[in-house]
Amino acid sequence: MSLAGRLLIARAEAASRKAARKRRAELKRELAGYASPAFRDDFEAILERYPCGTTHELRGIMARQSMAAYENKFPGIGRY
Repeated sequence: MSLAGRLLIARAEAASRKAARKRRAELKRELAGYASPAFRDDFEAILERYPCGTTHELRGIMARQSMAAYENKFPGIGRY
């Protein structure tokens, strides 16, 4: 493969990663706005209707946000 071809592929991959990061950041911000326990329960019930392969990204974001919220309840201890 020529150098120009490799550069084209590298730029396309970089643009794709950048777009994916932006999409994930927007999704995290959107899900963080609905952090109440009632919303989380409802949302998790909705996610249970779909296969994990389809919802793994949402489940991961929700789990990380939940853990972060739990850890912030005990700031003086630094752990659970």
